[in-house]
Amino acid sequence: MMKNDSYRIRVAQWEAERLWDIYGISKPDELCLEDIAFTKGVLVTEGPLQKMDARLVRKGNHGFIRVRHNIPEKGRKRFAIAHELGHWELHKKVSQIFTCTEKDFLAKYKGSPEEIEANYFAASLLMPKKLFEESMRKFPMSLATLSKLADFFLTSLTATAIRYTELSEDYCAIVCSEVGKVKWWQGSQNFRSCFWISIGQTLGNNTVAGELFNNTVSRSGQPEKVDISAWSEKNDCIDQNVFVEESIIMQRYNQVFSLLYLP
Repeated sequence: MMKNDSYRIRVAQWEAERLWDIYGISKPDELCLEDIAFTKGVLVTEGPLQKMDARLVRKGNHGFIRVRHNIPEKGRKRFAIAHELGHWELHKKVSQIFTCTEKDFLAKYKGSPEEIEANYFAASLLMPKKLFEESMRKFPMSLATLSKLADFFLTSLTATAIRYTELSEDYCAIVCSEVGKVKWWQGSQNFRSCFWISIGQTLGNNTVAGELFNNTVSRSGQPEKVDISAWSEKNDCIDQNVFVEESIIMQRYNQVFSLLYLP
C-alpha cells in the first residue's frame, strides 16, 4: 500500500469516527444511519437493484442512496448504507454516481482506492476503533465472541470478523469458502506475517471446513485442532504445528465461514 493510500485511509477513518462526536452518539444502537444521511442532504431508501447491493447518486448538495431491498441481513444493509455515506463524504470530486456490489464491500487490499476507503469509513463508523477494542477484550477469541460483537454493533458476522482481524494483535484469520474452495480470507497483521492461505485452494478432510462440505462431520462451530499445513502454504516464524479451527455452515449463502487462530 502506497504512503498516500495509507494517509487517505486514515482520513476516511477519522471522518467516520468524528460523526459519533458531532451527533453525540455513545453506543451502536444510537447510530441511525438514515438520520445522519438526511442531515447531509442524502435520502436513503430500499428498493430493487440489479447486479448491485447499493447505489449512490449525487446532484450538488443532495443525494440518493438506494439499498437492495432483499439483502437478507440487517447488518449487511447497514454496512451498505455506511459504505455509500463514505463515498458521499470522501469522493465528491471523483464521481456523481457509485454502484457497489458485495465484492466491493469486501475490498481491503484489492479493488479501487475509492472502494477500499469507503469500506474503512463504513467499518470505522459502525465499529469505532476504541469501542471495538474495548469490547473485543472482554471475551476470548471464538466465533461466539464474533457473534456477540456483531449483535452489539448491529453488524454482520462477516464485517465484524473483518474488523476483529484488522484490530487484533493475535495470530488469527477468517476464511470464507464456497463449493469446497477458499473464496476469500483476511488475517491479522501478525497472521499475515507468518502464514498465507491461497485463494481457490481445495479444502480436504483434514480441515473442519472441508469435512462440512463433504458431509463427513455434523458438528459445526466447535473448536478443533488441525494441522497448519492443511490451511497455510507457509509457516515462517511460529513454532507451532496446529491451528484451532472453528467453522460454521452459512446455509443462506451455501458457504462455510471459518475462524483460525493459534492455541
